Parts: sequence; structure tokens; C-alpha cells
Amino acid sequence: MLFFNRKNSIKLSEVSKLYLDYCELELEMAPASIYEYSKTLRWTLDILGDLKMEKLNEGHILRLRQEYSRRNLSPSTRAHNFSILRNLLRFCKGELNLRVMDAEKIKRPKIPKHKVEYLTEDELRQFFNSIGTRSLRDLRFRALFAVLFSTGCRISEALNLKIEDIDFTNKEATIIGKGNKERKIYFTEWSNQCIRDYLKKREYRYKFVFVAESKSHRRWDRNDAQRNFRNYVRKSGLSKRCTAHTLRRSFATTLLKRGVGLGQIQILLGHSDLQTTSRHYLGVLSDEEAKKSHEKYMDIDLNSITP
Repeated sequence: MLFFNRKNSIKLSEVSKLYLDYCELELEMAPASIYEYSKTLRWTLDILGDLKMEKLNEGHILRLRQEYSRRNLSPSTRAHNFSILRNLLRFCKGELNLRVMDAEKIKRPKIPKHKVEYLTEDELRQFFNSIGTRSLRDLRFRALFAVLFSTGCRISEALNLKIEDIDFTNKEATIIGKGNKERKIYFTEWSNQCIRDYLKKREYRYKFVFVAESKSHRRWDRNDAQRNFRNYVRKSGLSKRCTAHTLRRSFATTLLKRGVGLGQIQILLGHSDLQTTSRHYLGVLSDEEAKKSHEKYMDIDLNSITP
């Protein structure tokens, strides 16, 4: 519990600052997540005013719901905002020992299931084979594509990858992922070779695997990498919308279709919550694919088992 000794009630603006510090220092959240939390808390402050936390009640929650409806926010955004407010109340009670509204009284709206966009193996092959093999720029993108799809890592994790991080013999690397969590990612022989081809052309110089084309040879900027991604998607002739994150979803769905369990996919993606894996990253299997998986993994004859 944080040290907190104050007789007077604490206001929403004050507790928000304490909570964001807690998220950064104790929970080790990523800067992008802290930024999103701060936006939601500022928005809440604008709607409700700088009220004392002990005064927050269900009437205020109703006012937030009404304002969200007026602004026509999506169910996922509403759910996200209310989750942050629930976490803030839990922080007040558990860390600051304040008497505040029960967080469980804030009900999150149901989020409709959305279709997970991913590329089939044929589409992945079409995309990859459309990338050139001669220029350094093409070899760099081939390597990025191979890393994203074969490991399922985030683009930020791929761009932060250092040459010294990679064990080419065992086809793995240790990375620091979201929330400063350390985990291993695993390459295939194909992706290993794509990285080697690019680094060989670049003569294995510089610290990061992916570097800018400028003379500085700094780590490849994420915005520039995203622009390159869009350009290569256009050249590929794919009809589907595709981003770097689509390859992460394609990684997860490909594993699912090949019979890999959800728990293993969760670990490979670096998720702490299995629901995140199943809700946002897995495409839906067809009946035929489900049947093939059943035939492969439920080929059990109990009559052959001796009691």
C-alpha cells in the first residue's frame, strides 16, 4: 500500500496523478497505455468536474453514460473508459485506503464480437513473394515480414530487436515486450534465413537488426516502417486491408488452425489474459477446419485402453 496520510478528501485530479504514477512505476505500463489512461481520466474530469473521490456515485456514472451516448462512442471505447475508472477506484481503495464507490457497481457495456482480420496462407505467400530480393530496402522488408509473421511479435518489438539478442543456432531471441515483460520469441528456418540475407547485405554492422536508410543508421523509425508496409501492401495486389498487426493476428490464427492450444498461443503472443488472445487475435475456424482438428487430436479409441 502506498504511504498516504491526509485528513481531507482527495479530488479526482489529484488521485488521477497518483494513479498514473502508480501505473508507470509499480505496474510498469507502456508509455502508450499511460497516455491512453491519462486521456480518459482528463475526459472524465471535464465531464464530472473536479469532485471529491468519496462523493463519486452511480449518478455520476449515469452522467458519463449519457455523455458517451451523446458523443456516439463505440461500445469498445465505452467499455475501455469504464475499465479505467474501475481500476482507479480499486487503486483508491486498495492503495490509498479511501472510502470510495464500489468499482463493481460500474457495469461495462457488452462489446459485440468483431471479425478478426487475418491473411490466409495463400495470401501470406502472395504478399511475401511480391517483395523483391535484390535491393537492401526489399531485403529489409522481407526480414521484417518474416519476423512479424514467424514470431507473432508486435512491430515495436521487432524494431527494437538487436542483433546480439538473436540466437541464430537455436532460432530464438529474448525481448522486452509490452509492460516491460521479458519473453522469448521463436523463428523458423525460413525467417532465420531472411534475417541473415538482410544482415549479410548490410554486413552485420550497427546494433539494431532494422535500421534506417539514412547515413545515421539509427533504429528504423516506426512511422517510416508503417509507411513502407502500406507501400508493399499496395504492390502485393492484396484485396484485404493489411497492417503489421494483421501479420500478428495471422500468426495466431495459423497456429490455431494447425491445432495449437489457446494457452500456448497466449504465451507466444505475450498476453497475460487469455481472453485478449481469443477475442482480438484469433480468426474463426470453419466447420471443415474444426472437423479436421477434431479428427487429428481426438483420434482416441477407449476400447484399446487397458483399465
